[in-house]
Amino acid sequence: MTNLEIIRMLRTYYDSLFPKVCHNCGRSFATLREYILNTDRLWPTTDLDAELGDFEPLHPFGTMSMANCSCGSTLALSSKDMPVSQNQLLLDWYQVEMPRAGLDQNGLSDYLRVEICKQTLIPETADSN
Repeated sequence: MTNLEIIRMLRTYYDSLFPKVCHNCGRSFATLREYILNTDRLWPTTDLDAELGDFEPLHPFGTMSMANCSCGSTLALSSKDMPVSQNQLLLDWYQVEMPRAGLDQNGLSDYLRVEICKQTLIPETADSN
């Protein structure tokens, strides 16, 4: 898969996780866009399977991306419930891209996070161009 295809797949998955509620203060984030705009991201984003060197897991742990709510509570977006077939596409992509890009899985995970954020924050009218 290309970088763009991976980013689209992940963005679609993360979009499906909303609405999301902070269990500490009750703040609701209706969309991924609202979540990105109103939380402070924490680093690094980590693909736990790639971190463990398990590129063909039967029961994937997935990717973990954390951010702080304005109340200070830490929120997490996880791909642990992503279909195994999609998770495998992501892990296959990591195996190809890590040596090509000269990055470890944390570097690639952060690249994906930044690209998903950029695309999510593009004004709706720009998406149609």
